[in-house]
This record gives sequence, structure tokens and C-alpha cells, in this order.
Amino acid sequence: MSASKTFQWVLDRFIWFILLLVFIFFIVNLGIEKFLSPSNLMNILLHASVLGILTIGQAVVLLSGNFDLSAEGTLSLLVVLATWLMLPYRESSLAQAGGVGWEVHPFIVIPLMIVLGTAIGWINGQLITRLKMNNFIVTLAMQLVLRGIAFVISMGAIMPGTPALFNWLGGGRIGMIPVSVIFTLLLYLGASYYLRTTRFGRQLYAVGGNREAARASGFNPEKLITRAYMVGGFMAALAAWMLLGRLEVSVPNLGQGFTLETVAASVIGGVALTGGSGTIWGAFSGVLLLSVIDNGLNLMSVDPFWINGIRGLIILLALLIDAQKVRFQLYEKKTSRGAPAAASSGGAD
Repeated sequence: MSASKTFQWVLDRFIWFILLLVFIFFIVNLGIEKFLSPSNLMNILLHASVLGILTIGQAVVLLSGNFDLSAEGTLSLLVVLATWLMLPYRESSLAQAGGVGWEVHPFIVIPLMIVLGTAIGWINGQLITRLKMNNFIVTLAMQLVLRGIAFVISMGAIMPGTPALFNWLGGGRIGMIPVSVIFTLLLYLGASYYLRTTRFGRQLYAVGGNREAARASGFNPEKLITRAYMVGGFMAALAAWMLLGRLEVSVPNLGQGFTLETVAASVIGGVALTGGSGTIWGAFSGVLLLSVIDNGLNLMSVDPFWINGIRGLIILLALLIDAQKVRFQLYEKKTSRGAPAAASSGGAD
């Protein structure tokens, strides 16, 4: 393997080296018995499950060369709406709100959440591709609109007491393993396989890498981008179902801050901000890194303000790695283009 290929290989997998170093750091400071105990490892995976599902949607949108800042707004609205539909009516107070009183069955509410989440993604895609609106501003505005609707429905109060049948995905267990962990891992396996083997996956990478070249090859970039946003909305709906099932109570600002974490996890894992590069499993490594750091620092009783600062440093490190990858790829392209010319001029002499 040449030096350039070795360097590229290291850059593509740098996140796993960082993850290993972080594990070693917490093992040394907390001890194997505390940090690597089965219960603590399960806590890390539980924290990673909801974030991991949202990150799949974010990674798919990033691969298309776009951003999706609306996912946490979608999650907030769907959590509140699902609870509102399922709970019996009761007098609302400043602390708690009741449902609409319809007591809709979870088997109706769950598909409704998925359809609505996917529809929100479709609307985002249409605004961006058909009306040529900026993807960053559109999805940021959509997040604010959706969270505003969630506050209107709930009147800013919590709504506790979701049905046990609905809670199975977030709170159920198969033996000792939470259903949410198994479900998230299966989603990553399915998403990775789908992007690697299907026409949609190949076209998504092509559109993210060079939209006009993809269009010249017969692809429809607008259709692909809209479908990417629909995947993001679909994943936000699944994450809302899982999170509500785990907490068994809805809060209108639930999910706040997830957007930054999904972008950070994706970029940390090697998904390029410019699109067309990265893998789903790379994004998963970013999710694991953020979850491990949160868990370890909490066990060490580190001040929460320091935790936010450390997250910021991690994001800066991820951006630095991403910038170096782009620079290296550009350098490789220039070198490969210049090599034949240099060889031919040498032959002429």
C-alpha cells in the first residue's frame, strides 16, 4: 500500500482510533469494573439508540449535500401529538396537560407518526428543490414551526401516562437486552446494506459528490434530495416513538439539542459536510463516541458546562479531520492529473 493510500485509510478510520483512546482514558480513570460493567455499557447503548436513529436520517441528508435541522422539531411535535391522541381527557393545569380524549389505539398512532414524519421530510424536500430555498434556513425555520405547534398542543405542560403497548419499543426488553438497542443496530445494518447495494444509494453518493455531473448522467437530483429528506423525517418519527416509549411522558421541548449532536456524530464519523462521502457505520462510530464521552464524564462527576465545552472541541476536531480529508483528496486529484503530463513531457525530452 502506498503512503498516500495509507494516509487516506487512516483518515477514513481515524474516529475508531479516537474511540479506542477515549475508552482507555475512562477505563484508567474509572476502573474496568465501573466503566465496562454490563449495566454501564448498556446505558451507553441506550443513550446511543435515539441519537443513532436520528443520525441515520441526518447522514443520508448530508450525503446528498444538504442539511436537515428540522429533525428535533419533528421529534418534539410527534411526541406531543402521539401523547395527546392516546391519553384520556383530563383537566389541564400549569404542570400537566391531558389528552384530547379520543384514546386512539397505539396501532393507529404509530403509523400516523411515521406518515407525518415522512410527510414533513417531503415538504422540506419540495421547498428546497422546487422552490430553490436554502436548505439550512428552510429546515431551521421548520424546526421552529414544529416546536411551536408542539407547545400550542401541550400548552407547555407535560403529558404523562402513555400506554404500555406503545412503550414497548423504547422500554421493552428481550431478555436482558433493551428492544431499543436491538432495533437501532438492525436499522444500521439495514441502512448500510441499502445504501451500498441499491440504486438509490449509488445515486445519492453521485448527487452529493457532484450534482451537475449526476444530472448529466441521467439522475434526477431533486427527486433524490427529496427522498433523502423523507428518510430523515421517517427516522425522526421512529426516534420519537422510541424516546416517548422510554420516558412514558411527553414534553414539548423534548429532543432539544439533538440536531447539533446528529450533525456532529455524522461529521465525526467521516460523513462529509459537502456531501457524497462517508458511511452509515462511520456515523455510528460518531454516535458511540458522543455517548461514551457523555457517559464517562457523568460518571466522573464533571461539571455539565465542561461537558458542553468538550463536545465543542470534539466537533472542531471532526471539522479539522474533514477539512484535511478534502484537502488531501484535492491534492490527489491534482497529482493524478499532472502525472501523465509530466511523463509525456519527459518522454519528449
